[in-house]
Amino acid sequence: MLAALLLALLADVPGARAQADPPERRRFLFLYANQSTLPANLETTRGLEERLRAALGSSYEVYAEYRDIQRFPGPLEDARFRQRLEDRYSDFHLDAILALGRNGLQVALEQHDMLGPDVPVIYGGFSARHLGDLDLPPGFHGFTNEYDARGTVELARALQPDARRLVVFAGNGPQDELWKSYSNDQLSDLDGIEYELVTDLTLDGFVDRAAALPPDTILLVLTIFKDADGTDYAPLHAAGVIAEAASVPTYGVYETFIGGGITGGEVDTFEDLGMAMGETALRLLDGQSVPAHAVAPSRRVVDWRQLERFDIDPERVPPGTEIRYYTPTLWEEFAPQILLATAIILAQSGTIAALVIQNRRRRETEAEMTRQRLEMAHLARVAQLGELSGALAHELNQPLTSILANAEAGSRLIARAAPDLDEISEIFGDIAAEDRRAAAIITDLRRLMSKGDSIFEPLELNTVIRATLALAATEIARRDLRVDLQLSRDPIAINGNRGQLQQVVLNLLINAAEAMSEFREGRARVILSTGARDDGMVGLVLRDFGPGLDAGVDPFRPFATTKSSGMGLGLPICRTIAEAHGGRLTLEPAEGGGTRAIFALPRA
Repeated sequence: MLAALLLALLADVPGARAQADPPERRRFLFLYANQSTLPANLETTRGLEERLRAALGSSYEVYAEYRDIQRFPGPLEDARFRQRLEDRYSDFHLDAILALGRNGLQVALEQHDMLGPDVPVIYGGFSARHLGDLDLPPGFHGFTNEYDARGTVELARALQPDARRLVVFAGNGPQDELWKSYSNDQLSDLDGIEYELVTDLTLDGFVDRAAALPPDTILLVLTIFKDADGTDYAPLHAAGVIAEAASVPTYGVYETFIGGGITGGEVDTFEDLGMAMGETALRLLDGQSVPAHAVAPSRRVVDWRQLERFDIDPERVPPGTEIRYYTPTLWEEFAPQILLATAIILAQSGTIAALVIQNRRRRETEAEMTRQRLEMAHLARVAQLGELSGALAHELNQPLTSILANAEAGSRLIARAAPDLDEISEIFGDIAAEDRRAAAIITDLRRLMSKGDSIFEPLELNTVIRATLALAATEIARRDLRVDLQLSRDPIAINGNRGQLQQVVLNLLINAAEAMSEFREGRARVILSTGARDDGMVGLVLRDFGPGLDAGVDPFRPFATTKSSGMGLGLPICRTIAEAHGGRLTLEPAEGGGTRAIFALPRA
């Protein structure tokens, strides 16, 4: 009971009723005189559908029937077509009938009672003279086309002011015959121009004739539904073939010809006709008053490509003429965009120029800073070597003393009556070994003292550390510093500058020794280790057992030092070297006291 009551209440709600009753679907029957593929039919249908869709959305249905009178003429085909309509629509409700072509109107008139005596009929697609003596009853409304051949010739004479002859082509079909009489009535009496109607030719004959026309000729192609051989053609196709071969501009009265080689014409647009017919049908269904007859809309149209083909001055085109297929220049089509783009490009060019200058200055500044950094690093190395000069002199004095002693011993042996050649050879070997040892010390000194660009090369980190320790061995011994090596067993390949890396190791060693300078003899000790890191890099860790980092002092800030004799540039320079190698240098408190210096480097 409750459900029934709710349903009854909902039935009285206006919104619920509107949802229950769908919009009424309108039914339209399109009757065409010719075949479905005729361009005029296609264009008209497009206009009809566009207007109906705009007004009704999807709430309409279209039924289309094609008489195809051009290819299937005669009373027997007329009877078959009428019978097909009766079989399909005798008991079928229609809202409106739209007839295209005179034959379509004729069928609608004859079958009106069967299709529905109260159903409005809207016709179009033929000229007023083709209405003839048809007696149209109430409920018939429509449009006739002017197909203004005379207006087309006036357009042609404006484009070809030197023309003295008018040649008109027409075919041999029943509809072509109507055009012949129209042409003779409308065009034979034009002033100042010779008129000729050409018919009874095959399509090839028309093509040959068009190709041979003199330049002072206007060529007008009406319709060629059938040629002299009885071959059927779509007028659009025939006109296009003729226009392509013609030696002079070709004109027509059908809008569908434009774009197929025709230069222009005073044409009725079939799409506009379709929209006008659709509008009339909608107004009649809405109960509005509509005139029984109107003239279909027309316009003057030219094809820009044909103007260029025949070198026709565009200034000759009459005002108000529609120009189709015109390809504007880039400036004409995109002038605002081009101006805007130009302004943007100019602004960007100025910005880019400023950025280039700024970038050049930045690179010059960076180059100068790099030069100064290298100079400072070099001076730091020189100063560092000055501190190690005594130790270095001792390192060099040892091989030199050994060389001198061996040389004196060798001289004495040679002076003997029977010198021991094996012993002399062994002395020479010792001299060579000591010489190589001195040369290695001098080479390492030269690398440390070198001044110039940072040239990177493949290196092995453990080898660099051992060479540095060898160079500073005397200084390490003088400072009573014990170095415990925990180097990686596997080679550690890096890319770097040998002298700069040795400078970092030396600086860290000397800093550690100075931090433990107050320790009793034998107590100063550092642990130097190398290996892979968890972050994918490799590196060196030097751990001392000194008093640790001073609170409140940034050891990497230039000129920040707690030493009475230091300048505070060693560690800042070392950090700069580390960053130049793509690595980093950090200091941190060591567990149990002291400091850990961590020098991380990328793998080679």
